[in-house]
Amino acid sequence: MFSRMNLELDPRAKIILFITWFSLPFFCKDIYSLLTILMSTILVLILLRSAILVFRKMRIMLPLILLAWPLWTFLNQWSLFYTSDRGIDPFFGLFMMLRLLLIIIISTAFILLVKPTEIIRAVNSLKLPSSLGVTIALAFRNLYITAEDYKSIKEAHTSRGLELDKGSLTRRIKNYIPLLIPLIIKSIDNAEKLVLALELRPNIMTRRKIKPLKFYDILIIVGCILVIISVIYYSFHTVR
Repeated sequence: MFSRMNLELDPRAKIILFITWFSLPFFCKDIYSLLTILMSTILVLILLRSAILVFRKMRIMLPLILLAWPLWTFLNQWSLFYTSDRGIDPFFGLFMMLRLLLIIIISTAFILLVKPTEIIRAVNSLKLPSSLGVTIALAFRNLYITAEDYKSIKEAHTSRGLELDKGSLTRRIKNYIPLLIPLIIKSIDNAEKLVLALELRPNIMTRRKIKPLKFYDILIIVGCILVIISVIYYSFHTVR
């Protein structure tokens, strides 16, 4: 039921839902709120039957997530964004690691569950230039395609015996040059195919008739507004 509802949601409701979802970790001021949002996020992804896909795609970010804990635990006083005199604070490191984990999960889910055409339709419904919607949608999609191309090129070179993480720092940087050259060539090829596709389907840049929001779309939008108001009130009036 939830997966079917995800497919039937209006693009405007989807965008507002993800914006609300993405903003929640930034409003949370304690680790218990982040844990609650994390558990809720995992539950929603399981109900949408997308949990395995999302966590599989974000495996490459796992070292960055794990690195966040020692950095924020021991070096938080030198942060540009959270300068403080905490000193060594493992709970603050765990809090920031959970926040980063949530941001990555939600961003990955957005890329996988929201199609570029839906972003275009949502932008068009706001009376913004259609070219803006196309640019935003294609930017998100190309990031995902480039990441997949990089992964496949890296695996191909590794299988041929290329050692990327051995030697000095200069040597490691040089080892990545064979990966960057085919990646750039592949990106140029993808750009040419994209231009050809836009020429064959020029109607993607034109405005389409905007359908009215359905009842459950309005319900989701109102719910998102109420959630944001509740979280802001909780963060700034109850958490000290």
